[in-house]
Amino acid sequence: MGLRPAEVCGLRWSDIDLDAATLGITNTRTMMGNRTVVEKDTKSMAGERVLPLPSLVREALKTFRATQAVERLRGGRGVRGRRECARG
Repeated sequence: MGLRPAEVCGLRWSDIDLDAATLGITNTRTMMGNRTVVEKDTKSMAGERVLPLPSLVREALKTFRATQAVERLRGGRGVRGRRECARG
């Protein structure tokens, strides 16, 4: 799909519209050193875009989201990352 690695790492569930089968690229996430995660806007305004989500990827994300919900329930209250994201 032509995504940069930092764009993939920056994806959140809020960037994914499973009903419309689209993926919004709005930010990036990279590591500085071995400890610091840096989140920022895309490299340029042209980098902000909405892409069609292939059906294979859409179905895999639906399955992953359901699995993530089950794991969250099993873990009890408050089991969430610092920010809910597509990566888990």
